[in-house]
Amino acid sequence: MRPLTATVGVLALAGGLLGASLCGCADPGGLKVSGPAQSPSVTSGPVFVAQAGPKPRLRRPESFDIGKDVTLTGLRWRTWGGPAAEATGEVAGARCAPACRDKPVKAEITFTGLVRHDRVGYYSRATVSARGLPPEQREELRDLRLLVPQG
Repeated sequence: MRPLTATVGVLALAGGLLGASLCGCADPGGLKVSGPAQSPSVTSGPVFVAQAGPKPRLRRPESFDIGKDVTLTGLRWRTWGGPAAEATGEVAGARCAPACRDKPVKAEITFTGLVRHDRVGYYSRATVSARGLPPEQREELRDLRLLVPQG
């Protein structure tokens, strides 16, 4: 019977040490949690850019209309899906008239302001940098708002 008593004693000692190590450092008042709970955020999933019309959402579009007065064409995307999407292409439209109303001008395009709805993301801002335009017309293309569908 002695080996059984020794085994029970060793198990009791091990359990006591485990309990002391798990609870020994706790405050007498218990664990205190403050502040709002963090909401789960989805950081993956497809990313689109939205526009009005028959093709409401696009991924890596070859052409894209920002409202009625800015048209982007010949887009070649270097990046897509992260915090910023970067492309080269051409810009035309009334926003940069008269310099690019009828003839497109080469441009660097950046979409930013990634907004997520469920598991889908949309870019909400665009910057178009066209070196061939006068400064006041370049400023018109600096911070353009993109359509973002409601969640």
